Amino acid sequence: MKYGFHLSIAGKLGMAGALEEAQSLGLSALQIFAKSPRSWKTRSLRPGEVEGFRSRKENLGNLPGVIHASYLVNLAAEGELWEKSVFSLADDLAKAQTLGLEYVVVHPGSGSPKRARAGALRARELAGLGRNGPWLLLENTAGGGEKLGARLSTLAELVEDSPLGVCFDTCHAFAAGYTLGEALEELERSVGLERVPVIHLNDSVGQRGSQLDHHANLLEGQMGEELKNLLLDPRLQDKVFILETPRGPREDNHNLRVLRSWLEAK
Repeated sequence: MKYGFHLSIAGKLGMAGALEEAQSLGLSALQIFAKSPRSWKTRSLRPGEVEGFRSRKENLGNLPGVIHASYLVNLAAEGELWEKSVFSLADDLAKAQTLGLEYVVVHPGSGSPKRARAGALRARELAGLGRNGPWLLLENTAGGGEKLGARLSTLAELVEDSPLGVCFDTCHAFAAGYTLGEALEELERSVGLERVPVIHLNDSVGQRGSQLDHHANLLEGQMGEELKNLLLDPRLQDKVFILETPRGPREDNHNLRVLRSWLEAK
C-alpha cells in the first residue's frame, strides 16, 4: 500500500518541492495540482523542472503520483465551457506524461453523462496518450444539482468499455449517502476494483447523505471507524491512498499518526 498527501508545488523548487516535502514526511505517494485549480491559465514547466522532478522521483523509489485537474473543469458542459475543460484536462494529462506521473483525477462535472464521457476521451486524444500513458480517473462526487458521479453506477457507465478508470473519494461517498462498505461492494460489482487504483481517504465534516463536500481530519469528522475498515480491507492493499485533509504541521502529524496506527494494527 502507498499513501500520501495532496502537496503544494509553490516555491522556487516548483514540482520537485512537492517531492521534497513527500520525502520529509515519509510519504510513499503524492498528489499535486499542475496549475492553479481555480484558473484557466496554464502553467509552463520551468527549465530543468522536469529533469529535477523525474530524477528526485526515481531516487525516492519512483513513488506513484497523481495530478488533480482544475476545479473549473466541467466535462459534462456544452459549448465553450466544454472546450475549455477538455483543453485544461488535456494539459494536465500531457504534464503527467512529461513528469512521469501515473494518474490524473477529474470530477465528471454537471450536465450530460454523454458529454462527460466524450470530454474525457477527447482530452486523452488531445494529450496524445497511448496505452502506456497516465491513467485518467473519474472521481465520485458528493452530489447536489446536476453533478455526475454521486451514484457509483453512473461512474460505471461513464468508464465502461473505455480506457478510463475511477478514483474513489470516501468523503464524497459518505456525503452522497453510502456506507463505505456498501460503496466498496458496488465498486467491485459495477466497476471492478482493478479499475480503481486511487482512493482519496478523507473524513467528512457533514453527516451521511448531507451532499456536503467538506473534508475533515481522520477521526475528527463523522465517519469514525468506517475509514479504518476501508483502509485495512485486503482487497485494497495494492491501492494508492491520498489524503486531501486540512494541511498544517498539527494536521499532518495527526493524520499520519492515525493512518500509521491503523496500518500497524493489521
